[in-house]
Amino acid sequence: MNAPASLPEFEQRRWPPANTTIVDRAGLPVDVSGRVWRLNSPSGDKVLNWDLVKLPEGQILDAFRCFIVHHIVRTSAWTTYNTFGRVLHLLHTPAAITAAAEGRTLPYLAFSEARVKLGAERSYLLHESRLMYRWCRRQRLESFSTDVEDRLTGLVIGGNAKGRAVRSQDPTEGPLTTQEVANIITALKAARVEGTIPVAEQAALVLCLATGNNASQYAALREDDLVPVEANGAITCYILNIPRHKKGEERLRTSFRQRKLNTFFGNILAELCEQNRATPHPGDKFSRPLFRRDTPALSRGNIEDEWLYHCAAFEFTKLIQSAIRRLGVLGRDGNLLEVTTRRFRYTFASRMVNNGASRAAVADALDHSDLQNVPVYWEIHSDIVEHLDRAMAMSLAPRAQAFAGIVRDEHDAIRGGEKGSRRFLVDSTARRFAPVGTCGSFSFCNITAPYACYTCVKFQAWMDGPHDDVLAQLIIAREERQLQGLDPKIVGIEDQLIVAVAGVIKRIEDIRARQMAAND
Repeated sequence: MNAPASLPEFEQRRWPPANTTIVDRAGLPVDVSGRVWRLNSPSGDKVLNWDLVKLPEGQILDAFRCFIVHHIVRTSAWTTYNTFGRVLHLLHTPAAITAAAEGRTLPYLAFSEARVKLGAERSYLLHESRLMYRWCRRQRLESFSTDVEDRLTGLVIGGNAKGRAVRSQDPTEGPLTTQEVANIITALKAARVEGTIPVAEQAALVLCLATGNNASQYAALREDDLVPVEANGAITCYILNIPRHKKGEERLRTSFRQRKLNTFFGNILAELCEQNRATPHPGDKFSRPLFRRDTPALSRGNIEDEWLYHCAAFEFTKLIQSAIRRLGVLGRDGNLLEVTTRRFRYTFASRMVNNGASRAAVADALDHSDLQNVPVYWEIHSDIVEHLDRAMAMSLAPRAQAFAGIVRDEHDAIRGGEKGSRRFLVDSTARRFAPVGTCGSFSFCNITAPYACYTCVKFQAWMDGPHDDVLAQLIIAREERQLQGLDPKIVGIEDQLIVAVAGVIKRIEDIRARQMAAND
């Protein structure tokens, strides 16, 4: 139920109002007396700066202020903030500015000018402007006419072109490819071994990979939202309670969706909780944010104390972008991978579709209220390569995450003096058992050697090792799966390994080329 307005209806139609502090939908005060209005937003700063409005003082500007007050009382801070920005597309047109300066009615021409400037793809941004005109007319405010309102009723504005980035497979805005996701996970595992990335950045990254939610939801998480599930005294998985948003609720963290995390992802979040608890923090007396600030967020309006130390949505986005920079993950275009929570959301849904999920399941996972936004994920083709031979693998090699080290031979390797550290290629056809490199880890791992070794930061490939033979074995096995008519996902299950081995071969070739150039 909406909180009662601090202003009677007739006061919302007057400017300036008798009371310049109003109560928003969440029951918190908002000061509307100055040029800057700070909305109460737990997930980040939402500020309405009236100095950005180009309209001269007068009836149209006053009506716009009244409309925004109406929004503050009845909708969320996010909706009000978006509405403010979108209506400016109308009010900044020459026709609107001229009408305001001359004290005339806001004309239909202003909508025509705004549509031309926005273009067909962005004309949907005028929906809020039409709503404002209708509201102002029904409040019998001056400078708004019945004739224009009638014309707007028949105006076909159109909707947001849903799924453009998804359909186009945009390399900077669309879903990540299977290889890009694999590169992130491989790089993350390597960084955890080396201890080169902060736990908070690890946690932000795995959340985006595992759940596909929005930044504001991640920023609202608290430590007790992570619940371990145990069986026979061991943790088997985790349940994460993620706050819902954009559901018409007055306050964030009113309702939640449960998501299951595997132990790899869940353990990283648990590490962040442990790290937080190990360090005294002033916010602990209010709440225990999962992603917390060191200083209170005093610029977010009159939010309750429990939100003061939550990071903002944009700060969460900076965490994942910083993580990608530290990991050095490259995109399909060869540049540093560009990431946002929205890209990860697209990726999450695309991977669900590739794994056979239904539309209802995808909508539920994305927490959509209906199915209208999910069909686009069925329109894109799988990014699994149909044919992958040695030449293509070598061409893809520079984009692979190169974690395996290169050493001249066993004598240069860490643990090179330990015979048990060798990793071998077993060639049953040629009846050959040949070493390819050395494992530099002092602990046991259960990965499949030598193939998975090529994606491990502890592996040291010998320059004279039979890496070409390893690559050939993997490609032959892939071709056999393809000839058997297996599902493309099964055919390409080792593509990451193929590219990783090709990456080692390419790096060895580069080293030899530099050595030859130095000797000339």
